[in-house]
Amino acid sequence: MDEKEQGYLGDTDAKHAHSIYLIVSDKLEHCEKLLYFIMRYAAKTKAGIGIVHVAQLNEYQHWANVEEQMRAEIRAAAEEEVYTLANRLAEHMDVKPVFYFREGDMQSEIIKTIKEDSAISGLFLAGKSGSARQEDLIKFFAGKGMEQLDVPLTIVPEHLDYQDIDELI
Repeated sequence: MDEKEQGYLGDTDAKHAHSIYLIVSDKLEHCEKLLYFIMRYAAKTKAGIGIVHVAQLNEYQHWANVEEQMRAEIRAAAEEEVYTLANRLAEHMDVKPVFYFREGDMQSEIIKTIKEDSAISGLFLAGKSGSARQEDLIKFFAGKGMEQLDVPLTIVPEHLDYQDIDELI
């Protein structure tokens, strides 16, 4: 199985970086402060950035053609979302992010991604972003999911302005 089939796309140098900071793909309007924080932090620590996208599919075993078409459409939408984030990062950084495309339960697949790639050294989420997906992940990983997380969790508060982030980093 090649890397694309395993759910990886991106810069091989970044994939094998000493450290990769993982973010969960989300629409840009939901994660502006997170992107700014992760760009500054990764540049300062000379780390790579990973973007994980988890598609949640319903099973249509009796309708294989429908399921195959749905998978293709969901994958195309996921790639567009992730590439939009990657392009935004590329405006400010030379490092190309590592992409992880997964299917299944959001929390389980994020944990699995972290466990499978030993270079991942942190999970970063956007706090109070207006995104139900990010807020659900915060509730899970800051609660009962914390014991399953092998890396530090960083929640970037939305109320921080860019100057605050600059001062933190």
